[in-house]
Amino acid sequence: MLAREECEKACLYLLSHCYETNAPALENGDKDKTYTFTPSGFKESEIFKRLIEEHFNPQPLKFEDLTPGMWVYDAPYEEIVRIKEIESNEWIFLECIKSKDLSNTFFQEGRFYPIQIPNIGTE
Repeated sequence: MLAREECEKACLYLLSHCYETNAPALENGDKDKTYTFTPSGFKESEIFKRLIEEHFNPQPLKFEDLTPGMWVYDAPYEEIVRIKEIESNEWIFLECIKSKDLSNTFFQEGRFYPIQIPNIGTE
């Protein structure tokens, strides 16, 4: 698995090598002409920085981020659960991955965190 420092270093390397130029195709023989090269890719590098931050320092999910069928890490119980149903009053129905038990709870700030589970199997 990649370390945070490796990802940040790669992002900075890409940013330092991204330039736009006003130069036409160089095959036309204009060897003595000077062209302007300006840095580019700042917006894209910010996207990668955010991705690195989200991957290495996940933030708790907000109620609005939760969706039925989503897998989340339930921090107080140190367990992975699947959200079965969500009601508008912040009442959430959960399925525990280990026991397959169903439970319900009210949403609490800082409780649920994003995880990645590959979708393996038949469709």
